[in-house]
Amino acid sequence: MKKNILFTFMAMTAAVTMLACEEIPGTGTPADDGEEQEQPEEPGTDQETDALLVGTFNIRYYNTGDGAYSWENREKAVMNFINTCGADILVMQEVCQKPAEYITVSLDDKYDWIEVDRNTGKSILESESSEGVFLMWNQERLTVKDKGWFWLADPDAGEPQWNSDGSWSTWNSALPRTALWIEAEDNANPGHTVYFIGTHYDHFSTKAKTGSSNLMVRKLREMSGQTNLKNADVAVFVAGDLNTEYDAVELATLRNAMYDARTTSPKTNTTEMTFNNFGGTGQSVIDHIFYGGNLKAEQYEVVTDTPGVRYISDHYPVLFRCSYK
Repeated sequence: MKKNILFTFMAMTAAVTMLACEEIPGTGTPADDGEEQEQPEEPGTDQETDALLVGTFNIRYYNTGDGAYSWENREKAVMNFINTCGADILVMQEVCQKPAEYITVSLDDKYDWIEVDRNTGKSILESESSEGVFLMWNQERLTVKDKGWFWLADPDAGEPQWNSDGSWSTWNSALPRTALWIEAEDNANPGHTVYFIGTHYDHFSTKAKTGSSNLMVRKLREMSGQTNLKNADVAVFVAGDLNTEYDAVELATLRNAMYDARTTSPKTNTTEMTFNNFGGTGQSVIDHIFYGGNLKAEQYEVVTDTPGVRYISDHYPVLFRCSYK
């Protein structure tokens, strides 16, 4: 039986006290923002061997004005989480060139990845002034058959362009946005195929957020050949910083076409904020994982226990464990 991978990271708290990064003032156990529906399993508890662990994590763009929460003060804690959380697939947002360089040289060898800069559609590693989406997977668990990326823009409108009013594409986004995807075979469960899209929605345009949700469903149906994503005979996921609350109209298409990991998992905390704003105002649940197909939800977790720093980012990582039906 495989160890409970969702809480491997938490179990390593004592081991990371030697992190070279300086602890940020105010480090302590985060306050509980809400009552959990069910207590998590203790670290080390056995789980089904076919369980998949997927996640999303906005690591915060490289901002030299972040002071105590600058990338240099967080990078080792971020990397410790990435390498020890046990995710089979993890998508990250706001990855700039310097963090991307650090992540790619520090990743455990079992991980492979793809990444794309949101302004150019090229590699984040080649960009000095922008950010992008970074998608990684455990290649010991998953064999990727196909992969790629696309703009969060109307694919029927041609190549997206800047508009005269300063917005972008026919959806009038404040900024260009992208999504990454993989099609993979599950090596631990031969015959099971996984389709995963990781993304970062626009933060301003309602039209862009709505269009992006429609596009996620359209792309998954095209990739998988499945019309009914909830009852597909393959595993399908959309995960990312969607820059909007779950019940917002912009996510209606996703809510109708797929299941929400936060509200359907038997072990969950539906009130924990995912955007923590480094403890400031405006905290909210804007990082989401939607799923469908031949999957059974097991556990959803907003990871607030991040040894070495009080806040690992202005977003908490979100992990979802599920197994095949």
